[in-house]
Amino acid sequence: MKVRELIEWLAAFEDQDAEVEVVKHSSGTGYYDQGGNALQVRFDPENYTTYKDLRGNPHIKPDSPYYNARTLLLGEIDG
Repeated sequence: MKVRELIEWLAAFEDQDAEVEVVKHSSGTGYYDQGGNALQVRFDPENYTTYKDLRGNPHIKPDSPYYNARTLLLGEIDG
C-alpha cells in the first residue's frame, strides 16, 4: 500500500475519533521470550515511524527486492 492509498483509506474510515494503535516489538532477552514481545501502543509519530529511502544505494543490486525501495514503517521492531 502506498502512503496516498493509506491516507484515502483513513479518510474513509467510519470512526474518525477512534484512537490509532500500532504494534511495538521488543527483542527477547532469555529462553522463554526468544521471539521477543509485542505490545499494542497508542500511535505517536515521534516514536513509532521509521522511513527508509534506499534509492541510489550502491550496495543493493537491481535484482534485490529492496532495490530503490522506499518504506514507511508504522510501529516498532526491536525497540
